[in-house]
Amino acid sequence: MFSSFGLKNVTTYIQSGNVLFETAKTNAQTLTKKIESGLQKAFGYDVTVILRTVDEVAEIVKLNPFKNIQPDADVGLYVTFIAEELNPKPKLPLFSKQKDVEIIGMNNCDAFCLALPVKNGRYGFPNVFIEKEFRVLATTRNWTTVRKVVE
Repeated sequence: MFSSFGLKNVTTYIQSGNVLFETAKTNAQTLTKKIESGLQKAFGYDVTVILRTVDEVAEIVKLNPFKNIQPDADVGLYVTFIAEELNPKPKLPLFSKQKDVEIIGMNNCDAFCLALPVKNGRYGFPNVFIEKEFRVLATTRNWTTVRKVVE
């Protein structure tokens, strides 16, 4: 489908909404609208597209926002890609009311989050917290996926 939008070398990664492609278009807003329009026509409902260049995602990996976090089976590492910059930026660190998500840092429209355990072996999920707290659209990927997309 993305090829039909005029995008080149289209590939997906682990069937979770990660679509990689090449394009000569440089206006992210115009490209986002074109993809959203094409998806709406194909599926019959609105699909939010949050676009990042490979360089932008590679910069996050290079930044390594979780370098000071000790590996622990009880903490999930996530990057939440937000459709627009938060204004004003939240004071960090920021915890969800349930203390199951902690935002430890931000870079432009990207939040670096920890998912913490709650009762019954369940964990918080940053996307739900961020969308409700800031009334924005977002999509969240675990740190391993973010690194592999760059690879």
